[in-house]
Amino acid sequence: MKDCCKTGNEREQKKSGLKKWFSYIIYGIIAIVIIGALLLQLTGN
Repeated sequence: MKDCCKTGNEREQKKSGLKKWFSYIIYGIIAIVIIGALLLQLTGN
């Protein structure tokens, strides 16, 4: 509990930056899968 309530926000900034990039990676993977599925649907016919 005390670690998250320190006045220095160094840890929180690092965690939020890591979370941001992690979410970007997940969204990118989902977008690639959706685009790939659409391309397969269009070219598969």
